[in-house]
Amino acid sequence: MHKYVKSFMLVVFVFTLTIMQVTAAEPDLKQIIEKGMQKIGVKKGASDLLVITNAPYISMENHFGIEYVLVLEQVTGCTTGGQNMMFFQRHPASPISITLFRKTTGDAVVMTWSHGKKIVEENINLAVSEVSEKKFWKDTKNFVCGPDLFTIATIAGSWTVGAPYDYFKCAEIHNHICPGVTSGYLIARMIQDNYPLKKEEKYTVISCPVWCKEDAFMAMLDTTPGKGGMIVKKLTDEQKQKISIDNPAAMLLITDKKTGIGRGIVFSFDFDKVKALVSKDSAKPAMTFAMLQYLDQPEKFVTVSSEFLLKKGMYEKMVTAGSNPYELAGLSR
Repeated sequence: MHKYVKSFMLVVFVFTLTIMQVTAAEPDLKQIIEKGMQKIGVKKGASDLLVITNAPYISMENHFGIEYVLVLEQVTGCTTGGQNMMFFQRHPASPISITLFRKTTGDAVVMTWSHGKKIVEENINLAVSEVSEKKFWKDTKNFVCGPDLFTIATIAGSWTVGAPYDYFKCAEIHNHICPGVTSGYLIARMIQDNYPLKKEEKYTVISCPVWCKEDAFMAMLDTTPGKGGMIVKKLTDEQKQKISIDNPAAMLLITDKKTGIGRGIVFSFDFDKVKALVSKDSAKPAMTFAMLQYLDQPEKFVTVSSEFLLKKGMYEKMVTAGSNPYELAGLSR
């Protein structure tokens, strides 16, 4: 019994010590955030204030970065429910990044630090007009936050333009916003609008060829590889050239959960139409921001190139490693 009491007391001590370490760090963080808010001229609960951070994904030696989110909420008034606190995924050993962004001016304070190091604060204007210019990106390597700057700038710009919250969930898992992940969002919207599931049916996405869009499918359609809802297949250049439809992007298989019988829909995505939205001299974020006005009009870029019946046994062939889904769908020359 005495041994168990000792063990219990040890656990309590370690837990208390951890809480003390986090609490000890909070006052400094609170002061830094408050000073950052002063720098960009906002107060707690301001309607034009956005917080962007990777904290939920970062691990420190004694605690997790998620513990700082509560501090951010308390000091800034920003929350996930208020759609003014956005997250982005990073490797757990990455530096913690916290950005305070003011929409009306574009002013931002970006705070970056690794365990055992001081917080580095950088003042940057992230207005859509600024980050849409190529000249903005010439000296980004000089910033401590440089590795995260594209992520921060595209999230801030998309929030400024008024992108919906489900769009930012795609960005969170992809860890930035770009034309590629936006194409996945648009294809997913096309699926939601035109191919709703019946109770006895399930989706399987065959993402082929492969680009950033796959992460949007997972966020929007709950089609994850771990649950068998997404099959990602990379094609050779020769296989791509033999596809008989233009701009192939993905296939959606809608099947009966018991029999595996159903239908397939083949989607194409036209990036030439995306490129036509901006001048050739624009930076990559400009193309993304231009796409945002069409998030509720996926048909501008997405087309259904083919539909086919999934007969008995065909589903298994299409999802199996080594098979070419376009050949099996009769869409290969």
